Amino acid sequence: MSSPETTWKSQAGFVWSLIGSAVGFANILSFSAKAYKNGGGAYLIPYAIALFTIGIPFLILEGKIGHRWKAPLVGAYETVWGRFGKTLGWLAVLACLTIGAFYIVLTGYSVAYTYFAASNSIPADTQTFFVKDFLHMTESVSRMGSFSPTVFLATTAVGLISWWVLRRPVRDGIEKICSLFMPMLAVLMALFAIAACLLPGGMKGWAYYLTPDFHKLFDFNLWRDVFGQLFFSLSLGLGIIVGYSRHTGKVANIGRAMFYVALGDFAVSFAAGAAIFGCLAHISHSQGIPFDQILTSDSTFEIGFILFPKILKAFGPALSVVLGTVFFFSVFIAGITGVFSIVESIAGNVEAEFDTTRSKSVAVTLASLLGLSFFFCMGNGSHLIDALAPMVLGTNMLIGGLGLLYAFAYRRDFGLEPSFTTHCLRIGAPFVLGTILIGNLWQETASFGLEAKIRWFWLLAALFTAHSLAIRGSQKPAVPEVS
Repeated sequence: MSSPETTWKSQAGFVWSLIGSAVGFANILSFSAKAYKNGGGAYLIPYAIALFTIGIPFLILEGKIGHRWKAPLVGAYETVWGRFGKTLGWLAVLACLTIGAFYIVLTGYSVAYTYFAASNSIPADTQTFFVKDFLHMTESVSRMGSFSPTVFLATTAVGLISWWVLRRPVRDGIEKICSLFMPMLAVLMALFAIAACLLPGGMKGWAYYLTPDFHKLFDFNLWRDVFGQLFFSLSLGLGIIVGYSRHTGKVANIGRAMFYVALGDFAVSFAAGAAIFGCLAHISHSQGIPFDQILTSDSTFEIGFILFPKILKAFGPALSVVLGTVFFFSVFIAGITGVFSIVESIAGNVEAEFDTTRSKSVAVTLASLLGLSFFFCMGNGSHLIDALAPMVLGTNMLIGGLGLLYAFAYRRDFGLEPSFTTHCLRIGAPFVLGTILIGNLWQETASFGLEAKIRWFWLLAALFTAHSLAIRGSQKPAVPEVS
């Protein structure tokens, strides 16, 4: 039975913590980059459809898993599928470990850039500063290059802050921080959106943002981008929502909580997109560059750490310091609350499976993340992230999502009453996720360069490790089907 110290203090605190888990770089930067690539309004329409047909139903499913079994993902899987379930659970944990290792580095970027903005030390050539001076970036993943002490120092700071918060019970750590910072982030993003509209030409950003190109809706790549963005943004298929929901008390309205989480996640994404599009429209207006030619790629880094610092220069030295500091601190808030959820998910499984204390499991998890993060602080770190992302944030999350569906959504004793949500989970979601998974695997066969070898090596190593962890210790019998 859960003690008061191990449960959320309030439903509102639970919701804010889940929003903190969902909101991250995917909302502040990646959402805008993908919307720009896919024609603004043409991206928002399928995103809204995906949110209501896949996003919210999946949030409810994972929330009910954690709420019912009061266990992290590995334990919940073991209860229904035995050793095979544990293997799937540990595969998700290892994915979280990999994602966390580079996510903590990306959050470190925001720490460093908050300092750079506050000290007005970002030069006019923002691209050279970011790529060469800050990252020490090499030409390809095959060239490791030199170590960036600045990146690692900022990453270590993120790790120490995370340890200070997460070593406490959830109501005294995650809940207090997220209940304070997530409303602050929402207000800051709304203010940025308004400020961007007031820039010369900024209002035209709304036209680009909200006017759809309906021809793009027939592009399969658009829908794949949408569902990929949604899964990553809401942290689906990895057991993160399960890990947070296991701390709920006996009485919790999971459906309502998950609706608010999805709404909050989309609201932050929408406001961030409006702000970015307003800034891009200002550049188009002031420099005479066609709006659709401002960004050369849909890279999250290009918008956040190259283009935006350049935009800030237009505000003058005094105001750019204030706006830049606030913006990058907002990115930091989004990043570190995501780190909290990743660490909580990993540490919860370590704590339960190895029968250790919360403080020890958090320390071991963060030490592991910081150790792995060293590789992403090298000159080829960003290339390594690009190589791994299609597997750990794409194919693996789809496998995890399908695993959750077949393990839990079809169980007659799980408590899913006939409804729109249930039909989406049992009919729509398997078709959509299966189709995208086949498409991803087909793309992987198109070429087999070094990046692809890295992805498949990770999957094989993760499967071997997950199976090895699954066979250790005693095994609970799977719950029999209800006849």
